[in-house]
Amino acid sequence: MPFVSVRDLQMYYEIRGTGQRLLSISGTGGDLQRSPTIFDSPLAPHFEILAYDQRGLGQTSKPDIPYTIADYAADADSLLNAVGWESAHVIGISFGGMVWGYGSPRVGTALSAPR
Repeated sequence: MPFVSVRDLQMYYEIRGTGQRLLSISGTGGDLQRSPTIFDSPLAPHFEILAYDQRGLGQTSKPDIPYTIADYAADADSLLNAVGWESAHVIGISFGGMVWGYGSPRVGTALSAPR
């Protein structure tokens, strides 16, 4: 079970599959302990998927501080750096779409939306 130190967190993540890289950002309350996950989706056979438990969810640590959308976006960006991914497609499910779209410094540069 992989964990990585990201900012002020011990973040749980999983990488599975082969193909183009895809970062999956879950919606509110979604974590990798609850089925179905992105790995159970029709996308799974076509991508190398990086999915993770966001701060305060699942197996990722839960700092006792208020969180901002910028915190969530910086967490995703830092995770990409930690696993050595310079670019990837991104799928944000519900709140996950807001996380990437509103706060990541990589929007429009290293990452692109899936087609």
